[in-house]
Amino acid sequence: MNKVIGLTLLSSLVWLFSCDAEEMSAEQYAARAVQSVKDGNQVKALADFDKAVESAPDKPIHYRNRAAFFALTAQWGKAIADYDTVLKLDKNDQVTLRNRGYAYVQLGKLNQALADLDAVLQVQPDDNQALRCRAYIYAVQKQDVKAVEDLTKLIENNPSDAQSYKARGDANAAQSKWSDAIADYSKALELNPKDLESISARAIADLHAGDKNKAFSDLNAVLEAKPDNLEFLRLRAQANYGRNQFDSAIIDYSKAINLKSDDASLYAARGFSRLKKGDKNGALEDFTKAIELKPDEIPYYEARLYIYGSENDLEKALGDLTHLIALKPDQIELYLRRANLYLQLNKKDESLADFERVLAKDPQNVAALAGKGEVIAKKGNRRAGAEQLEEALRLATDPRDKANIQAKLHGIGVGPL
Repeated sequence: MNKVIGLTLLSSLVWLFSCDAEEMSAEQYAARAVQSVKDGNQVKALADFDKAVESAPDKPIHYRNRAAFFALTAQWGKAIADYDTVLKLDKNDQVTLRNRGYAYVQLGKLNQALADLDAVLQVQPDDNQALRCRAYIYAVQKQDVKAVEDLTKLIENNPSDAQSYKARGDANAAQSKWSDAIADYSKALELNPKDLESISARAIADLHAGDKNKAFSDLNAVLEAKPDNLEFLRLRAQANYGRNQFDSAIIDYSKAINLKSDDASLYAARGFSRLKKGDKNGALEDFTKAIELKPDEIPYYEARLYIYGSENDLEKALGDLTHLIALKPDQIELYLRRANLYLQLNKKDESLADFERVLAKDPQNVAALAGKGEVIAKKGNRRAGAEQLEEALRLATDPRDKANIQAKLHGIGVGPL
C-alpha cells in the first residue's frame, strides 16, 4: 500500500544550482528537498521541506510533500499532523484523506482510519487503494463479510488482480468458507502460478475441506521451494498420517524435529505414527522425550501408559498413572484404573485406598464398589467382600457390568447371596 504515498513534483520548476541566489521560493525549496530524498540525504531534505512550508504556509502542496516524506521515513504521527493541515486548507482533498487513513493504519488506529476511508469511498466508491486499505482493516478486525464485499468490488474493478483474489480467499477462510476460499486461491494461482502464499493457503484450505489428496500436491510444491518450512513439514506429515502413509509421516516429523528439536508435539506426533506402524520401542522413546520436554501434557502420558500396559510393564504404568492423577486429581476414572493396577501388582492396601477415594466422591460407583469387594475378599474376608459385590450387582444396570461382577463373585469362591 506504500504506492498511495508519493512526493509531489512540479515538473515546470527549473532547478537552481546557483549558490548566490538571495532567496529561494517555496517551490525551489521543495524541488531541492525532493532531489535530496533521491540522493539519500534525509536531513537536508527535511530542512528544505520545512523551509518550503515556512515560505508558503497557505499552500497545501508543501504540507503534502512533507507528509509524504514523513510517510517515507515511517514518521506516521508527523505525517498525520501535516495531512490535518492540508485538509483544513482543502477539505475536499480525497487523496490526502486516503493517505491519512493509511497513516492511521500504520499507527494501529483502525477506527480513525476507517472514518477517513469511508469518507473517501462515499465520494469515490471505485477508489481501489481505499478499498484495499479498508478491506485490510476489516480483515484485522475480523469483519470478514465486509472485507469480502470490498475485495469483490476490487476484483470487479480489476479482474486480473491476483492479490485481491488471495486476500478474498483469506477472508473466506476466516469464515470457514473453504470452497469459496479454495476457488479464490485457485484464481490467484491462475493469474500468478508461482505465488507460494496462495499455494500454501490453498493447501491449508484443502486440508480443512477434508481433501487431503489435493492438499498434498500443494504441500509438496511449498516444500519443494522451501524444504525447511517447519509449518508445512508438520502439515504434510499430518496429511500423510491421515492417508495412513505412516512411513512418510515419520520421515517428515523427523525432518521437523531436526529443525526444532525442543518441540514436544513433534516427538509425540512421530510417536503416534510409529505406534501405528507397530514400533512400540520407537514410539516409547518419542513419548518419553515429549514428556521430558513438556512434563505436564496429559495425552503424552496416556500414550506412554498405553504402551506400558500393552507390554505388561505394570510398575512403569503405575508411575504414569500416579503422575496423571497429580495433573487431574478430580478425575475418578484415573483412581479406578490405578486401583485395578495396584490389585494386579498385589498391592491390596493401595488398591483399597483408591477404591475408597472414588466412593468418597461417588458412593454408588458400581466399579468402585465391585473393586472394593474384590480387594476385601482377597484380603481374607470373603463374606464382607461378597456383600460389597452384591451391592454393586444390585446397582448395576449395564449387562457387561453385571457379568463382570458375577465373575468376581465366582472368583472369590461364592455365588450370589
